[in-house]
Amino acid sequence: MIEINLLPVSEIREKEKKRFKVSVSLLLTSLVIVVCVYLKWTANQKERNLDENIGKINEEIKRLDLLIKEVAQLKNEKEALEKRLKVAETLEKGRLEAAVIMMDLSKRVPEKLWLEGLEKRGELVKCSGIALDEETIADFMTALKGSPYIKKVELESVRKQSIGGVNLKKFVLTCEFRMD
Repeated sequence: MIEINLLPVSEIREKEKKRFKVSVSLLLTSLVIVVCVYLKWTANQKERNLDENIGKINEEIKRLDLLIKEVAQLKNEKEALEKRLKVAETLEKGRLEAAVIMMDLSKRVPEKLWLEGLEKRGELVKCSGIALDEETIADFMTALKGSPYIKKVELESVRKQSIGGVNLKKFVLTCEFRMD
């Protein structure tokens, strides 16, 4: 049997155009949906990667914070040890200075002169004592000036003092002591 198309050719073309437009529209819509899904998926992947990187960076920050605290603690311990060392050095130097002062003074004390007191403050040494006369005090000052450790000798005071019926001279000297 023969089929006969009774519709005009223009209507057939119209139907085909409509069908083509619908097909293209569906295809484009599908393509847009696929592209949107792909873009969303890649954005989620990037977000996951960034979250992982942020997590790793936060862990690294925590680790470095612990190291910073350790370094700060070690720095504080070092400063405390340096302070202790300086104190020990100062004490050792002071002990050595006291021995040197006593040894040097004992060598330079003339007969008829007796030291009663010795006081050291920084570089200044104050000597107090009793002598038979002013000449003995002057000899002692001259002997002190000959010391390599004593830079300057000054007489602060001289007073008469009677001990056991003997007139003596009570004196106070100030010296500048340096162990260079």
